[in-house]
Amino acid sequence: MRVSLPGVRWAPSESGLNRVIDDAVSRLLRWFMPSSSSRRSPEQVATTLAEAHRRHPTRTQLQTLGQTHEGRPIVALLIGDALQQPDPRPVVLLDGAHHGGELLSVDIVLDAIAVLLENHTPELAPRVERFRRELVFLCVPEVNPDGVHAVLTDSARSDRKNARDNNENGRVDAADGVDLNRNYPYRWGSLGEKGSSSDPKNVYYRGPAAASEPETQAMMAAALEHHPVASISFHTGTVALLAPYTIAGAQNPEPNEAWIVAEELARQLPRHPQDRDFVLKKNLYPVDGTDQDWLRHELGTLALIVESARSSPKTAEERVAIIDVVRHSWMLLCDRFLDGPSVSGQVKNAAGEPVVATVRIAEQALQEGEVWTTRMRDGRFDRFLPGPGTYTIVAEVAGQPAVSAQVDGMAGRATVELIIPEAPASP
Repeated sequence: MRVSLPGVRWAPSESGLNRVIDDAVSRLLRWFMPSSSSRRSPEQVATTLAEAHRRHPTRTQLQTLGQTHEGRPIVALLIGDALQQPDPRPVVLLDGAHHGGELLSVDIVLDAIAVLLENHTPELAPRVERFRRELVFLCVPEVNPDGVHAVLTDSARSDRKNARDNNENGRVDAADGVDLNRNYPYRWGSLGEKGSSSDPKNVYYRGPAAASEPETQAMMAAALEHHPVASISFHTGTVALLAPYTIAGAQNPEPNEAWIVAEELARQLPRHPQDRDFVLKKNLYPVDGTDQDWLRHELGTLALIVESARSSPKTAEERVAIIDVVRHSWMLLCDRFLDGPSVSGQVKNAAGEPVVATVRIAEQALQEGEVWTTRMRDGRFDRFLPGPGTYTIVAEVAGQPAVSAQVDGMAGRATVELIIPEAPASP
């Protein structure tokens, strides 16, 4: 049996060995693009990622980021050519199913994995090969596997929330759980009952405290380790692109390169199969405690949300058509970073050791107290630039004079190395 997807095709085989390989690829792709909801179960997703790692041991690292209230692993796959431990390249984060009922988001992340690992198409091959060569992808198909399990087993629980036993009665009841995308620390609960809810029975319950949930903690720990330059969290409910900050009252950097890049993406995305154009928005309704805004505030990540569909696809053909369009979002975002204008660099001391330093762009005003630092393991930083021009990159360590360098943001990705002679090495 052969599986055919838009943008993913297999070259005809000339030998028996190649036919065996092609058959294995087809089986793997059937897992990536399930024909039934059971294929999205946490167990099946874990099996799919393990099989991808088995097939591509040098291009992948299989990771368990954490464990849910019900004991399910939060599984992730790192993807890049000749992966190192740890890897020195910029990281792009792709995740799905913060809300358990948004099953299409799982398919979209699995499709990204399939394209990155199994694409043999002449049209996509050069881009995909460049992505794997110059970037590392952290793919988390199911942030909320307990929620996905509940939906697939027809549980009466909310299709948004995780499996926290809010009333501590020893079981997960219909009203239990936390909306994970209201649980992140940045401005957690800042809008009161407008942006989330303090009521444990509410579908938008933000949890008993900021970052109280194991899923939130796992995603935060992964982000702090890798410092993603960009991220897309896939959701469903409408067709839209959301750029930070989404929380009312939060003041964006000026210029706001996240919004500028998102505008560029919105103009390039094809029309959605559900008869809509992708529209860039600040938010869909009042929210607080989102992963998007936490990533932006904590790390400077160009963190986007893609609302991938107005409603669940009614047929397999419609699902494939939607995924084919949404695939452009992460690919265009990667193109924009690699083609520029953008900047990458390292901060080191006189001994050549990596340094944890604050890095800012002098021409950009940060208005929310953001402190964006280098990555601890290697002193690396990566940033999108808002547009053509000359930019001053400033690195600072407490007790040491600041150092700076100018980069040309006219085209491409600029690189810079900043030396703070007396700075202590990264721990």
